[in-house]
Amino acid sequence: MIVISSPDFLPDEAGSINRFFEEGMKYFHLRKPFSEKEEVRRLIQAINPAFYDRISLHQHHELAGEFGISRLHFSEKHYALTTEELWRSLVDNGFRLSTSVHDLAQLKTISPVFSYAFFGPVFDSISKRGYKNTLHDDFVLSNDLKTVKVIAIGGIDLSNITKIPAMNFDGVAVLGAIWPASVTQGLNPGLGTRMEMGREAEDPGSPRVAALSSSAASSSSPSSLTQGLNPGLGIGMGGRGMDRDISRLHFVSNHAAGMTHIDSIRLALEGGCRWIQLRIKDRPEEEVLKIARESKRLCEHYEAKLIINDFPSIAREINAYGLHLGLNDMPLREARKIVGSKMIIGGTANTLEDIIRRIDESADYIGLGPFRFTSTKQNLSPILGLEGYSEIMKKLGALGHTIPVIAIGGVGENDISGLLGTGVYGVAMSSALINSKNLKEKVIKIQKTLC
Repeated sequence: MIVISSPDFLPDEAGSINRFFEEGMKYFHLRKPFSEKEEVRRLIQAINPAFYDRISLHQHHELAGEFGISRLHFSEKHYALTTEELWRSLVDNGFRLSTSVHDLAQLKTISPVFSYAFFGPVFDSISKRGYKNTLHDDFVLSNDLKTVKVIAIGGIDLSNITKIPAMNFDGVAVLGAIWPASVTQGLNPGLGTRMEMGREAEDPGSPRVAALSSSAASSSSPSSLTQGLNPGLGIGMGGRGMDRDISRLHFVSNHAAGMTHIDSIRLALEGGCRWIQLRIKDRPEEEVLKIARESKRLCEHYEAKLIINDFPSIAREINAYGLHLGLNDMPLREARKIVGSKMIIGGTANTLEDIIRRIDESADYIGLGPFRFTSTKQNLSPILGLEGYSEIMKKLGALGHTIPVIAIGGVGENDISGLLGTGVYGVAMSSALINSKNLKEKVIKIQKTLC
């Protein structure tokens, strides 16, 4: 049983990792593809050192020596760029290695010095929307393809984990069934800090998680693979939004003098933004579709999520991660019929009543604004300011509603701390990002403030 970390840094993440180990997790793969070394160092420092020998590093391998970590993972690309000589040298010095493969034929090419390899997606991925499996229903992995142990990955949760032994895999790795819900479930907008939100969402002793854990433990499957899954998979199951992974930093595309929407998206991606909303007004749908396809290609390259504003048919056509609709756009329920039940849908709001209506329409998140005047949007609703956000969030919390609320409209870097103090979940930005001199540095700073 292997758990893979969320690619993003989460509230009280080290606490969750410690609990997963205590509850039976065998190995933990620390994968932060967009991280700085210092960020990973701080996370490892917060984990109980007793578990270091069960952690595998995907990035910043040089930290292994600092913490006595003896497991290293090589991505498929990293594997291709390194040599047998290096791998044998690492193994001779006490390291255990693993890698990833997405093509069955490549399994036979893996060096036997590796301990195991991930193969997937075995089922449709939970964490990577649109990442479909290519295996038939009665697939069985041939022993002739195995040069090392093969670990199933991709779309694994309590509904299908019992199928893994019959498919002849040597173990399972899970990601999307655990982390998204541990962030998005149980959030209370009225709470003052993100750390409190994280603890409430991740508490393995909650009745909901305990019940699901018990269900997993009493599975009729004879496979030992289900043991140790209880606390983690319990967090990720049940209710609408089990795989609703909402970023705290949203970038909204911008079309300004000398810059196209694609230019702005490329800048944002290069700077580290991983939630991109393509917002195009007053252009023919066929033109928007062309831009959307190019935006999707860019986002896939950076492993980012693309949200389409206003055009549900385009969101469905390009298999976007999500759809965002304004107050005067199509009702969310009608849009849901077009894009299906799995796609994220966010809705704009300006008042508490707007938010309640969006919740009734089963929105996955709210874009609440505008915070102040912004030149990127015409026909502005009344400006809220910090006082307006504070009043709305207090009333929303008092009503017991728990939905991620994103502050939008003229938000600048210096506004974020104050906005978070009102209880909002995150912020959406546009000009304030792409007009900065060092975008990457600013994004890192903002993400640290948000988390």
